[in-house]
Amino acid sequence: MTSRGVGVGASGLVMTVLGIGLASPILVWVGIAMVVSVTTAALWLVTSVMVFTRRFPDTSRVVIPNPLSAGGIGEVAVSIRTAAKRPRLRLDRALASQLDIREQAAAELTNGLPAKATVTRSARGLQLDYHLSPTQRGRWELGPALVKVTEPLGMMWASIPSGEAQSVPVWPLVVDLTAATGALMGQADRVAMGARTPSADDSSLREYRDGDDLRRVHWKSTARRGSMVVRADEREGVRPATVLLDLPVNSVAAEWAISACASIGASILATGHPVRLVGAGIGAGEASRMSAGLDTAKAPDNGGGSRTHLLNTTLDLALPLSRESSLERTQAAIDALALHISVGEVIVAVLDPLTSHAMASLVPFGDSGRAWAVVRTGDGPRHDERADHTATALRRAGWTVATASTRDDLTAVWSDLVAGGN
Repeated sequence: MTSRGVGVGASGLVMTVLGIGLASPILVWVGIAMVVSVTTAALWLVTSVMVFTRRFPDTSRVVIPNPLSAGGIGEVAVSIRTAAKRPRLRLDRALASQLDIREQAAAELTNGLPAKATVTRSARGLQLDYHLSPTQRGRWELGPALVKVTEPLGMMWASIPSGEAQSVPVWPLVVDLTAATGALMGQADRVAMGARTPSADDSSLREYRDGDDLRRVHWKSTARRGSMVVRADEREGVRPATVLLDLPVNSVAAEWAISACASIGASILATGHPVRLVGAGIGAGEASRMSAGLDTAKAPDNGGGSRTHLLNTTLDLALPLSRESSLERTQAAIDALALHISVGEVIVAVLDPLTSHAMASLVPFGDSGRAWAVVRTGDGPRHDERADHTATALRRAGWTVATASTRDDLTAVWSDLVAGGN
């Protein structure tokens, strides 16, 4: 009941009682009329709800794109349609002034702000269109739609759930790092090949990528095709890469690290190299099962399938309860990686300050000259000292290292790392 309904009903009862007590038929009849009006409004509302649920039972929701990406924009269309081929009840006429529709959405999907929707009514039903502005990675609830029905006197209303709730996946923020990543993979190729230029009988031709050694350019084919092509060793194949995630405890730092790893992995895939994402429990709940996760994450990119697989692995990552538990996950991933690393594989790590044991486990990967790391620094001087210690130890082991905080621009950090670190 609305305040009007409560007021009319209460006043009717009071006037009826006073009319009886004062032996005033007029007061009695006025009181009864007011009570009857409230009762009539209730019956009207019940009838409207029954008619609506019977005539318009079908509700569907379309989210574009699906999954969404943090920091991006999504569009939602909610349709409530009649099941009848020739509807006798037209939403655009009979119920236009009595219906109001709104959609329930998690605050992480709307940036905590109410979504402004456009409602389109027709004889076949109504449609609600609005935008989403997701701010955080994860799976968030959307719906059900709530249809508010009121009666003409405005004394009562009812909210009818329409349709079912839907879990909407949101990928982390992905920054385009493709240009610098091409240079990084080119560096890895040069480390493996040294100064050797392959002969024509043991190589094939492919398009030039940023960072490729100019000594591998096949100039005759370049002049003939009109676009630069380079020799690619058939025996070498496509160099794989692994992105290692050391998940922080702090939620802001964790989302930054996940975004960084997702961006790096997606950019490596864009350059034509297979990639796998490990750490933070990805691929298995136990260290003994980690090898299975390493294998499945190495699927080649077919029509964007590997990128989808890569980003989907980040959806359900949960923050560690403590730094100790996070280090246990990281150590398990390092141990599994040491057992299943491929020849010539590129290693890129996004790390928090590590213990001496974890740093010692990473030392052997630096011998190949194909290991890069971003070490996150914090705001406090103590945390910065630990980060500097980790970065220095990795550099001595042959890693290329850059330090960064969550406030730093990821594109600039990645460019600095590819250029040689800081």
